[in-house]
Amino acid sequence: MDYFRGGLLMNLERIREGSYSGRDTHLWKSFGRILKHIGYEASWEVVDPFARNCPLAHRWSNDLNPTTSAKFNLDAQDFLEGVPSNVADLVIFDPPFSEPQAERKYGEGANLYSEPGRIPDMMLEIGRILKPSGLLMKFGYNSSRHWAGLQLLNVYLLNFGGNRNDVIVTIWKQTQTSLGDF
Repeated sequence: MDYFRGGLLMNLERIREGSYSGRDTHLWKSFGRILKHIGYEASWEVVDPFARNCPLAHRWSNDLNPTTSAKFNLDAQDFLEGVPSNVADLVIFDPPFSEPQAERKYGEGANLYSEPGRIPDMMLEIGRILKPSGLLMKFGYNSSRHWAGLQLLNVYLLNFGGNRNDVIVTIWKQTQTSLGDF
């Protein structure tokens, strides 16, 4: 469904994902569908601060859990601070949404969304590392814009059935650039 928001045409799509089985996000059938919709190409430089075993971020994958296939095992903020500026065509931002999810994935219940300043600080770093017109794919239970340099392009509601919350996937485009970016 297309609708106007602030004078811009935006796409809202509801996808029936099926039942949730705890699989990594990149294994969801909707993940490939969304990548296709945004025009993802294998040559893109992808940065993923919560990668687990996602194969898209060849050089810039991070996960706190050292048993995953991620190249780095740092706190997400520390990882993002170490990524060079203007390197990413796509950033995948998929942190644990809740304390129980963090406990299942990492053995601790920290919830980034409840720690003041954590998400906005990460969004500043993401804005720095995105190339001009680069994309942010943000997963969560909200569609908040945490940094003014991003423009919302698409919203996907992933439905897992009646016993599980929908997951909101938003696609944001880097719009704030400087002369040094060209």
